[in-house]
Amino acid sequence: MIPKLRWVGAIILATEVVSLAISAQKPNEKLLAARALYYTPTAQGLKSFHCDVIVDWKDLLTRVGGTEINDDNPLLKYLQTVHLSATDDLRTGGGLEWANTATPPEGKEQAATQMSGGIKQMFNGFFQSWNGYMNGTMVPAPDSSTVVTEADGGLHLYEKTATAELNESFDKNFLLTDAHVVMPTLDATAYPSYEDTPDGRIVSVIRTVYRQPPSAPPAELTMKIGYAPVSNFRLPETLQYELKNVGLFVFKLSGCTVQTNEKAAEKR
Repeated sequence: MIPKLRWVGAIILATEVVSLAISAQKPNEKLLAARALYYTPTAQGLKSFHCDVIVDWKDLLTRVGGTEINDDNPLLKYLQTVHLSATDDLRTGGGLEWANTATPPEGKEQAATQMSGGIKQMFNGFFQSWNGYMNGTMVPAPDSSTVVTEADGGLHLYEKTATAELNESFDKNFLLTDAHVVMPTLDATAYPSYEDTPDGRIVSVIRTVYRQPPSAPPAELTMKIGYAPVSNFRLPETLQYELKNVGLFVFKLSGCTVQTNEKAAEKR
């Protein structure tokens, strides 16, 4: 327990020192310096990764259907033969590969197709959101398109492009507390939570309240991410994907491999 307390104490002290140094700077300089507080594996050489995806199909079908699923259920037995894997390049996007090794049972073809499409959509959405926290986009380096001001003891960032408008809030410790984006087809606010690690702050929960289109009633999505070390990087090991009033989906990622940018990796 004592070594762990020392590790936590060291993280807190380091964060306080960096925060204190940042506080004396101008708003743009503060945001630029605050980026150093966050875990950004792409800056450390991570180019992409690939993992097997494991699903407890019996548990999933039971929760989705609302009734206990027997071990000899034809759809369950088919799903247990499917091989799932995920690949992500941390920039343009990631996704899920669904590889059939058997055919769906007669009469369950549509259910199998819907399950495949739904889980692929979940992983596409997850990577689209999570990648921004891993490649520095969510805590950007300010440029001519961004306006950074001091607000409520922290910082406020505003950015507008031809297709989107973004507002972000940072607290007094330069922790990103919310990000609100408005587009013609979407109005969404993300509320991230972070864990402190020796490598920096890493996002552990992304709760998003969104309207799609902006005139639609609000929906709420919460994604919880657990991490494991892989080749000196921290990669997702568990993903809980919960759409409020719809359902909870739990995935495990294992057997992960990475590709690195050799020049950046050599700096580690």
